[in-house]
Amino acid sequence: MNIQAIRLFLHVVQRGSLVAGANELNISQSAASRLLSGLERTTGLKLFSRDSHSLRPTAEGEQYFNECQRVLVAVDELPRAARRLASGVQSRLRLASGARLANSLMIPAIGRFARKNPDVEIEFLLGEVQEFSRVISERIDLAVGAMLPMTINTVEATPLFDMPIVAVMRRDHALAKRSFVGPADVAAYKLIASPTGPMRDELEHRFHAESTEFHPHYTVNNVELGCRLLLRLGAIMITDPLAPLAIDPALFALVPLKPLRMLQTSIFTPVLTPESRLIAEFKACLREEAREIEKRVALFWGAAGKAAARSSVRAPKKQKPKAKAKNKKG
Repeated sequence: MNIQAIRLFLHVVQRGSLVAGANELNISQSAASRLLSGLERTTGLKLFSRDSHSLRPTAEGEQYFNECQRVLVAVDELPRAARRLASGVQSRLRLASGARLANSLMIPAIGRFARKNPDVEIEFLLGEVQEFSRVISERIDLAVGAMLPMTINTVEATPLFDMPIVAVMRRDHALAKRSFVGPADVAAYKLIASPTGPMRDELEHRFHAESTEFHPHYTVNNVELGCRLLLRLGAIMITDPLAPLAIDPALFALVPLKPLRMLQTSIFTPVLTPESRLIAEFKACLREEAREIEKRVALFWGAAGKAAARSSVRAPKKQKPKAKAKNKKG
């Protein structure tokens, strides 16, 4: 199959124009038209719905676009693989995570793995939750994240650990000593939130369910930046404890959000790729770091926070009345 035709197809889908796609490959419009027609003839697929203004991919075209993108990433990787083999480096891992997990989980896990496998080449990519579907499709061996914005059939998820969602604030904040807070409590103060994504959707739904307006004063696309910002502004950010833990636990107060909600972090791997020895070893390193994180979070959150969380999810047992002691005549 003509690789140049596939590259042209990808450019046309991304730019919505045959002229723009031809310009990307520095070929004429007529040559580009012949390449696309040949690709449709070879594949037996109708890739575009044509009108006078633009080329729009059909449902078949969109699915074929995803497959072509995945295959071309692998093709473009071949020269790099050859250089790596020629230099004597035999093994490599491509890893990815969101910024929330980079400092607290991935970097320590990479350090732990590298001590056991010093000759393995590692490429670590950073992406936000909103970009996760794209990041995973780029020939990643293993990724770690909390939530996926869409279902990706080619990716398998393995749960790693759960973290409570809490209101993060300065230690001198008016709500810092509360056992728990609800949407109405935090809405009275300045809030920091992500501009888009699953966490933003979750918070908007929760506030709306309690007839409370969700109106953040500040928006940031990085949780760690949000936590640093709240220290300056005296604001509140609703997230899990990982970012405060990575910055400096002594600077923050964590107050459980009621009702308690746990955020699951999972390991994502391609479904059709057999698990290699290196991937299995890196998973083991992640699990060891996850256990360390859970211990630190337990200390950070404190016994009072855990007790408040337990009481928010189940009612206390009623005590039986004590039997009255019978007076004995003496």
